[in-house]
Amino acid sequence: MLGRIRARVARRISPTPQAQARRTFVFVVTYGRSGSTLLQGVLNVLPQTIIRGENGLYALELFQAHRRATGFAAAHASHRPRKVQSAFYGAHLVTDQRLAVQERSLMLAMLLPRNARRRARRVGFKEVAWHRIPAEDTEAFFDWFELVFPEARYVLNTRKIEDAVTSGFWRSRDPEEALAAMHRVIEIQDYLRSTRPERVLETRYEVITGEDAEASARALGDLATFVTGGCDDALLERMREVLDVRHGPDPAAMRRRKKKRRGAASHG
Repeated sequence: MLGRIRARVARRISPTPQAQARRTFVFVVTYGRSGSTLLQGVLNVLPQTIIRGENGLYALELFQAHRRATGFAAAHASHRPRKVQSAFYGAHLVTDQRLAVQERSLMLAMLLPRNARRRARRVGFKEVAWHRIPAEDTEAFFDWFELVFPEARYVLNTRKIEDAVTSGFWRSRDPEEALAAMHRVIEIQDYLRSTRPERVLETRYEVITGEDAEASARALGDLATFVTGGCDDALLERMREVLDVRHGPDPAAMRRRKKKRRGAASHG
């Protein structure tokens, strides 16, 4: 009985190999105040697509634990880990692939509600904390990340630094620290661009939200095609409608500020 219960729980949490093979992983790599929440909203209009918001890049801690566990197992591989008498009994079971399967299940459990696990073909999150990855760990982190999320695709979103750094929460941060964080993300974007050119797409806030309707439409169409493989007029229209919806930590407050500014302008 207990074995059957465990099997049912495992099936609920972990996708079948067939479902896993059909799934595409998509991640937005950017810095704070780049319009990434708006981009998240646009992505979630796409069919069979769920792109979650920020999570503090807790994957970095998973990567560090993975590296520590596999490094320890490798260091003691000669100490008879298959023998019950060994102080390191079972360490041979700690492998990259075994851990990656469990790490994927953990992260997918956080990303996907139960009722979406069968229908969601494109899954991921947007994050602004990529700067937390130490420069010397960039290659190792993304090698590990793609064990967990095979053939991951990356949307590299940018906005003018001088506009982003004077927006929102950055205004309360030390300017040098803010710029350092942004430039670190740009380094990571450059790394992904150079090492995985076929799996990255550039998006720019000023283009998507700009007054040039044709350029915005092209950017949105390219985004949909990159994620889903195509884009028709109906889908493009749904994506464009998202641009009129306020996005951010407190959309209601944004609307109030926008209304207040309009009122002040009308009395000026």
